Amino acid sequence: MIRPKVLLLTAWIMVGFLLTGLLRQWFWPPHPHITHLHTLTTIVGILIRIAALICIFYYVQGRNWARIAVLVTSVVEILNLLQLRHEDTLGRVISAAAALLAVFFLYWLNTRSVRQFFTRSAATIEVPSSPEPGS
Repeated sequence: MIRPKVLLLTAWIMVGFLLTGLLRQWFWPPHPHITHLHTLTTIVGILIRIAALICIFYYVQGRNWARIAVLVTSVVEILNLLQLRHEDTLGRVISAAAALLAVFFLYWLNTRSVRQFFTRSAATIEVPSSPEPGS
C-alpha cells in the first residue's frame, strides 16, 4: 500500500519537537539550584529521545505498534497541558504546538486509510515461511 503523504511530514515534525526538547533541556534548566540532578536528567532525557527516534523510524516504516505508541504519546501530550501554567513563555508555545499535533494525530491516525496502511504494512513485512521439505 502507498505510504500516506503526511506520514513523513509528521515524522519530521516529531523529530523537530525532540530536538527542541533536547535543546531546551540543555540550555534552559527549569531549576538551576538543583544542578546536581542536571546530569542525571540529561542522560535520562537522551535515552528517552533515542527510544522515541527508534519509534519514529518504525512509525515511518508502517509498524502498527509505533502508530499505537504515537497515539498514547498524543494523549499524554494533551494531558501535559494541565501543567501549562508552570511553564515559561517558550514552554507554553512548544506545549501548545505539541498538543495541536497530538489532536491531529488522534484524528488522522484513526482514519480508515491510515489504519489500513499500518495494518497492511505489518502483514507485508512478515518473514516468508520456509518451503515445505521435499518440495
